[in-house]
Amino acid sequence: MRAIPDELTTLISDLEDFLHDGLKGENLSKKAKDKKEAFTRRIKDIKLSFPHEFKDRSGDDSEEEEEVDSNNDDGVSLKSERTDKDDDAGEGAQQSPPVAAQELTAVFKAGYLEKRRKDHSFFGTEWQKRWCALSHHTFYYYGSEKDKQQKGEFSIEGYTVKVNSTLRKDSKKDCCFEITAPDKRVYQFCASSVKEAEEWVKQIDFVLRDMSGIIPEEDEEEQELYDDVGAIVVGNESEPIDEDIYEELPEDDMPVPAKPPVKVEPPNKPAPPAAVDKSTDYKNFFQGLWDCAGERPDELSFKRGDAIYILSKEYQNFGWWVGEKNGNIGIVPKDFLMELYAL
Repeated sequence: MRAIPDELTTLISDLEDFLHDGLKGENLSKKAKDKKEAFTRRIKDIKLSFPHEFKDRSGDDSEEEEEVDSNNDDGVSLKSERTDKDDDAGEGAQQSPPVAAQELTAVFKAGYLEKRRKDHSFFGTEWQKRWCALSHHTFYYYGSEKDKQQKGEFSIEGYTVKVNSTLRKDSKKDCCFEITAPDKRVYQFCASSVKEAEEWVKQIDFVLRDMSGIIPEEDEEEQELYDDVGAIVVGNESEPIDEDIYEELPEDDMPVPAKPPVKVEPPNKPAPPAAVDKSTDYKNFFQGLWDCAGERPDELSFKRGDAIYILSKEYQNFGWWVGEKNGNIGIVPKDFLMELYAL
């Protein structure tokens, strides 16, 4: 018996999935339902006639009912979850322990993106809406921001990111970007706007350069010039200098250099304010720009990149805020911090 080519077995399996899943919930006429059942029976007969070609593709046909994940508000079936997970767990993906979207720490960027599937079927969707988050050095993607478990994740170490307008041909072609690395899986995403895509690329590139240690130091501020200082005029070197214009002062009258100002600190360690919902209070999340070692018991120590939740800014005039990190509360210098989320 002649074997069926792989292209036909794939087409038949995709057609069966479309008849079973794609038309599920559709309001079909009686004639259309009869046609659907007839096609389904014919496909099953073909699969029984060629068991070797379909043995790796056929599942348990007796289980027609699909379980529904009680944690999924959208009512997506577990079969769909497994299919998506299998697609995402391919080359380059990691299998980390489950982590809820709201429990991610040190999130540099988060929001909804369209993720391009690595292998989409004939009747499947090429782009899928995913809630994505860049946490530390790992890129996570979920079905929604309320999911208790990620659909997939990968470390961005060794990757590069760039905008790619050739991934789509519709109006959102300029909103696409990709994350690539040699000998690793390519991840392609599409944002809601060109500005949003550029922000994702900028943030991912920032983290990548920070990992490699090539982020340039900030330029020192130019020295302020006073308005009453004119341009320096270079005189004739041959002209003698009149030394009578200099006045000699006794050593006792020499001015004493001014001492540097004393660092003003709050007198007492502040009490923690009333509890708030941190999961949505994004504006009060900051991250360290540099390492800061506390010199006193009421000062909070942190390292560059650490996420700090600001509890109070009542010492704003002194240059200090009240922050919390890993359950520890203390004052932190505000000039050592930057916003963690871009709102």
